[in-house]
Amino acid sequence: MCLLNYNKENKKYKHLTYTERTMIERWYNREHLSSKKIAQRLDKSERTIRRELKRGLTTVLNTYLEEIEVYSADIANDKYLFNLKAKGKNLKIGSDIELVRRIESMIKEEKKSPEVVAYELKEGELIDITGKTIRNYIKDGTVLDIDQKDMIYNKEHKNKNKEKRIAKHTPPEKSIEYRLKEANMRSEYGHWEGDLIIGKRKRGSVLLTFTERMTREEIIIKIKEKNNEYVFKAINGLERKYGKSFYSKFKTITFDNGVEFMDYKGIEQSCLKKGKRTEVYYAHPYCSGERGSNENNNRMIRRWIPKVTIIDNITTKHIKEIENWLNNYPRAMFDYKSSNMLLLNIKKIYSKNKMDTGKGLTLSCEYCTMLKGNS
Repeated sequence: MCLLNYNKENKKYKHLTYTERTMIERWYNREHLSSKKIAQRLDKSERTIRRELKRGLTTVLNTYLEEIEVYSADIANDKYLFNLKAKGKNLKIGSDIELVRRIESMIKEEKKSPEVVAYELKEGELIDITGKTIRNYIKDGTVLDIDQKDMIYNKEHKNKNKEKRIAKHTPPEKSIEYRLKEANMRSEYGHWEGDLIIGKRKRGSVLLTFTERMTREEIIIKIKEKNNEYVFKAINGLERKYGKSFYSKFKTITFDNGVEFMDYKGIEQSCLKKGKRTEVYYAHPYCSGERGSNENNNRMIRRWIPKVTIIDNITTKHIKEIENWLNNYPRAMFDYKSSNMLLLNIKKIYSKNKMDTGKGLTLSCEYCTMLKGNS
């Protein structure tokens, strides 16, 4: 039984779309389906799928640094578009001024990455184009009026601390090396990374940001100054806001080695009950990549709040708007689902399990892969 109900009239002579290629990528790479089963799901001939797999095969390194062959929808689609161009079909967007302006607006004003722009243009059936192609147009500079600085994720990372020293003022047991494996593997909801976003002035208000590792959910809080007193107050406010659910929502928080985060006992101490409310860990000095999710989200926040901004002048309403934008931003890693869409599925799965068994659900890797598909 085929997954997609194409009728015979529509199916005949139809080329594979980019959406179908992403399905093939998922089925072939993650589910390891044969070309025959993929053909059945798409209601295509097996010969078509074999040709498509050959077109998109590429060699990559796995986590064990072993070379493996995988299928890439982007590579296959780029080859497909190149072949169409060789046939004489005009695929350049330069002749469509309205489309060019739309792409420029999506990147500059809506703060979207080229990959998200390409996905939304395809979904809206405006043009079949890849994020890589848009980036090439930007780099070329002949079509789009966009600079490299206008794009998200345009920063080069350098490993400044290969030895990964533990900070002298950090207790060894609070090093990230001792963090729960569920947090390290992103296999459980409730493990956060935290940091501060500083404005133009060295004194005055700053933004305290938290990023959940599994879903990339973001929380942004404006605090009066960069010190541990106001960090405590902000986390106390979160504990009062979420009540009992705070303890399952914030299982761990990983900070950098800034002095404003050093009083881990104060951060861990509950303001509503005796004992701890969370566990605090610290990344190695100069290893911001160990809090990569928070760093990436902070970079996206900087699209709205540049470094020259005086944060005292930013309203709570505007901060909430940025938080909502970030939590509703489609992410390629989640098959262009947003953090809010994943959270909605977490709540649905939790409610269903509670209804069926009368018990809550430990948010673990058993259903992580379900979140994208159910969104």
